[in-house]
Amino acid sequence: MQAIYVRQSVDKKDSISIENQIEHCESKLLSNEPHQIYDDKGYSGKNTDRPQFKQMMKDIESGEISRVIIYKLDRISRSILDFANMMLIFEKNGVSIISCNDSIDTSTPSGRAMLTVTMTFAQLERETIQQRITDSYYSRAEKGFYIGGPAPFGYDKVETTHQGKKTKKLVENKIESPFLKKLFNDCLNGVSLNEMARQLNKTTIRTRHGKTWNPQSIGRILRNPVYVKANADVYNYLVGLGGTMNNPIEDYTGKYGCYVYGKREERTGTRFKNLTNDYVTLALHEGMLDPSMWLKVQYNLGKNQDTKRLGLGHITWLQGIVKCSCGYRLYGKRKINRWEKEYRYLYCRGRGYSKCGEVKNMRADKVENVVEDALLKRLHKLKKINHDNIIRDTPEINALKIQVTKIDEQIDNLIKKVAGGEDITIQFLNEHIETLNTEKVYFLNEIVRLELRADKIKQQMKLNIDDVLNGWVTYDFDTKNKIAKEMIDEIVLEGENISIIFY
Repeated sequence: MQAIYVRQSVDKKDSISIENQIEHCESKLLSNEPHQIYDDKGYSGKNTDRPQFKQMMKDIESGEISRVIIYKLDRISRSILDFANMMLIFEKNGVSIISCNDSIDTSTPSGRAMLTVTMTFAQLERETIQQRITDSYYSRAEKGFYIGGPAPFGYDKVETTHQGKKTKKLVENKIESPFLKKLFNDCLNGVSLNEMARQLNKTTIRTRHGKTWNPQSIGRILRNPVYVKANADVYNYLVGLGGTMNNPIEDYTGKYGCYVYGKREERTGTRFKNLTNDYVTLALHEGMLDPSMWLKVQYNLGKNQDTKRLGLGHITWLQGIVKCSCGYRLYGKRKINRWEKEYRYLYCRGRGYSKCGEVKNMRADKVENVVEDALLKRLHKLKKINHDNIIRDTPEINALKIQVTKIDEQIDNLIKKVAGGEDITIQFLNEHIETLNTEKVYFLNEIVRLELRADKIKQQMKLNIDDVLNGWVTYDFDTKNKIAKEMIDEIVLEGENISIIFY
């Protein structure tokens, strides 16, 4: 039996239809043999994962087919490796292949030779085109051109011209942007990603793909630098994540957002968390968010990424703020003794990995009593603090900013020495600059932490302190937990010692 194999990825004006391919192939049929048509419409030729192709290969291996007729070689395969493997099966079963458009018949020696040459040059052409497309993509992305896909949530795309070329530019979507900004404010106020997703799903607003919201989709938005008015602090933060920066730090003037791009298959970790194999470029659109706010959100996300419920939610109101001195978070357990009395206690996650030297579990109620006493004393103290005295530009923050400036000066001096012809090796220069950048990122993170602390104290001042003091004993775990998170950075347990670090 003869076989006609036809394939068309998508219907395009400039592509030959399935019907036309069949018509061409039928002209090569032997009149004295029956034939079967195998039709893979809507499938790519980049691999062999096509239903009708697979069925044809089964029929060949079972000895039902002697000739295969195709319109053109790329209809049956676009890969030399796949084609070579296919031809081994053809030859093993005595099957010849006839290509109408390429005038190839593998039943003849010259046809087999021509087939090999044609496939080699066909793949070379495809790979050249793919490389050209890739080069164009990276070149356009490097210049800040829009790099495809739907506009990020909170933005729309509009046509524009940049450097004489047509591209897209992002503009604020007035309907979505209030929801976007609320997400960032909620994150600063301690609202969980789950709760943000739940609130958004109560509205008619959906993701860019028309789906409901989940913590992952919210997290990607909060980490995406497309929204920030990127300045030097943002530049250093993204460098600290491992990003390759296309623009110098001087271009980060606090106006434009950033694009992150790279090969998805080479990406390490979740997008926007690790930029080791990614590039960062300044975009054409203006950001919507103040850089200090955006950086505080990144700090919050990084700080809270391991503070999930861990079994604490219904056991203690210390959920997410208590950890062991070994560095691991604590989670809650319940234990009932032989007299059927229930105890709540805190257990270190590190013990499960044999990384914790602590041997005792701490009773949850004892820790709660200590924290409660300290927290209520803190509230009494806050009543006496003048709100205007809570400032962000403290001497400590100013000292850190001076350190950052000094590091910038050291980096500039190193570069000037090289430019001036001094004998400094590139390896030494790179290593020293990398060390200085690491120090700089540390100082910038400390500045963000201290500024966030000042903002947190201001937020605490908005609490109705008298209501909290009077109603504390009646509050449930969730309410106590929200108040505690507003006031406490973390609680560290070391043996019997309890260290409470307030904002």
